[in-house]
Amino acid sequence: MTTLSEHGMILSMKDKLDQKNFFIPAHVRSISDVSGAGDTVIGVASLCLAAQRPPYEIAYISNLAGGLVCEEVGVVPVNKDKLLREVIALL
Repeated sequence: MTTLSEHGMILSMKDKLDQKNFFIPAHVRSISDVSGAGDTVIGVASLCLAAQRPPYEIAYISNLAGGLVCEEVGVVPVNKDKLLREVIALL
């Protein structure tokens, strides 16, 4: 999983035969501050991994979470209710 800042994320997966890359676009947001976005992506991805979610879902949800914290000033925790609403609306 590689973050591409305001462009989204690339998820690369390799199986026995070939490598597949998936592009997850960023959602248009009113960006206030990017502080903590990478930490949020890692934290949410880790939580999704612990919940045994599939790789594409992990990348998609952590990408959304990283974008949400960029709408706030400073390093802030992701609002779980807002993240849940966005995941439900977009998946």
